[in-house]
Amino acid sequence: MAAEPVVEYLLFANETALTDKIVGTSGFTAEFIKQGPRDQRGRSLRELDLQTRLFKYPCSYLIYSAAFNQLPPPLKVEIYRQLWEVLNSPKTDSRYRRLSNEDRHAIIEIVRDTKRDLADDWSAKASAADLK
Repeated sequence: MAAEPVVEYLLFANETALTDKIVGTSGFTAEFIKQGPRDQRGRSLRELDLQTRLFKYPCSYLIYSAAFNQLPPPLKVEIYRQLWEVLNSPKTDSRYRRLSNEDRHAIIEIVRDTKRDLADDWSAKASAADLK
């Protein structure tokens, strides 16, 4: 199915853990973080971790890209459905085992607040993290 590899990519299923902190001097990090939408709590998928993994919230900011936004609607619906399923599954697929409950909850909240084309679909659903 075409949606599955996209979901794996969005959630960095094959991400390699960083073995050492990444430090830069160019100012790129500060500029990069400023771009992109923020949720009601001020969080963004563009926030970097750079200590144990690349991003603080392990969901790709490319979910906001023009290429993603122009995917055929049936494919996007399936991607959102699978993304929701992974983030709320009580059984953790080995590809997503490194996603903590806190990561999952944060990703749900950020995406809910910042992706307008899924707001109607996801807002009606209560996540497992919301029920805790």
